[in-house]
Amino acid sequence: MVFEQHLKSHISKQFNMELEEVRNLVFKMGGLVEKQVQDALKALVDHDAALAKKVIKRDKKVNALEIKIDDMCADILARRQPAASDLRLIITIIKINTDLERIGDEALKLAFSTKSIKEKHISEGREEYHAVETLGNLVLGMLKQTLDALARMDTEEAVNIMRQDDVINDEFENLLAILIDKMKSKPKTVKSIISFSWSARALERIGDHSKNINEYIIYQVKGRNVRHLDLDEIEDSLDDD
Repeated sequence: MVFEQHLKSHISKQFNMELEEVRNLVFKMGGLVEKQVQDALKALVDHDAALAKKVIKRDKKVNALEIKIDDMCADILARRQPAASDLRLIITIIKINTDLERIGDEALKLAFSTKSIKEKHISEGREEYHAVETLGNLVLGMLKQTLDALARMDTEEAVNIMRQDDVINDEFENLLAILIDKMKSKPKTVKSIISFSWSARALERIGDHSKNINEYIIYQVKGRNVRHLDLDEIEDSLDDD
């Protein structure tokens, strides 16, 4: 793995230990936010207020981890003054840490939406829940694959995962159309449907943050900033190696 190979290149064993500790915290953060999204989606679809409350309470752990990782990176930058690939590694960790925390924030929004939706405003066939669950499962799958690609620093897989963002955006637009029709046909449901739309937007944003993380994987491995490039341009740049 690229991370492990990178660590073995250092003369200082203490520096290796510091980087390994930060790396492990990032993976811990990833596992935690994945759990947050999974539970928040389940709470929303099952209208489980108790589970939503657990997600809301657990967000403090996400925030605490983000701060700890940031502080450790700042300390390494100040004491070690890393250059070249070491500096790129720390920059990558800081950026990924930010996106993971924001994924946690979006999971929090899902949990709060659960508390705002009135069951009496839901259609008999629960079409709203089914549509949100479909979008949520796509997003959760993308997040899981992203964390796996991060562990392996797999740039080819990162590009493949990024392609899923278009599918998620299409599903998001389909869901919004369903919700708009619902509001038009039954105005009394507007407040609950707005909560559904917030949930849909939160899920779509999780897909965006997952895409960002895959861009950082490419940055770390290849040393190329591929933000603002379309996928064909990114693939072409990787083929040039």
